[in-house]
This record gives sequence, structure tokens and C-alpha cells, in this order.
Amino acid sequence: MSTSPDPGPAATPSSAGPHTVSLALTGDLDYDTCDELLQRVRSALDGREDVGDLRLDCWELGTVDSMGLSTLLRIHRSAGHAGIGFHLDDVGPALRRLLELTGTYTYLTTPGQAGPTTESRHHLT
Repeated sequence: MSTSPDPGPAATPSSAGPHTVSLALTGDLDYDTCDELLQRVRSALDGREDVGDLRLDCWELGTVDSMGLSTLLRIHRSAGHAGIGFHLDDVGPALRRLLELTGTYTYLTTPGQAGPTTESRHHLT
């Protein structure tokens, strides 16, 4: 759990291509902060019908607990259903270890072939 005074995790937009939403994650991703990340991802995608890829830069991501992992899995699944490619970039050693221990590393870090759909576009749940 986050012990810092920050509400974290911060999801700061960073430069990316015209059809890519890229967010740099900082702080902890845990029970107390996972809803904030979901909201930031939704806000970044809201009204962007041209998005083909969602990239989450995890280099400055702190502790990730089971709820944080669940949130990443949820975003991955929702992005796929919306026809948006999902990418975890710059996965640090602690996150990589968690993903490997839980058997989710390959699933979350292997780029999928996403194509736009018409009905489910950008409805991240």
C-alpha cells in the first residue's frame, strides 16, 4: 500500500504518435490508488476514436500489490475489447518479478494485434 502523501499513481501523458495514448506511471499502484489509474486511463482515451495503442510507461512505478496487478489486467482486457493495443513499457525489476511470479509477464508485455471495433470502442470498464 502507498505510504506516501501522494494520491498516486500519477499517470502523466507523454509524447507519442498520433494514434497512441502514452501515460507515464509514477508512485504505487495498490488498493488505494487503482481506481485513480482507471479514471486517468479512461480520461486519456475519452473522445479519442483514432487511438490504436495504449502505452503505460512503468519505469517510475513503485510498489504494485494484487489490486494493482488486477487493475493492469483489467485495463489490458478492456483495451483489447475496444480494439486498442496494450503495452507496458520500461517494466522495472520489481514489477517484472511480480508479473513473472504470477504468470502474467508474457500476457501483459507481448503486443497483441488489436483492430478497431465499432460498438465497444473506448469503453474501458
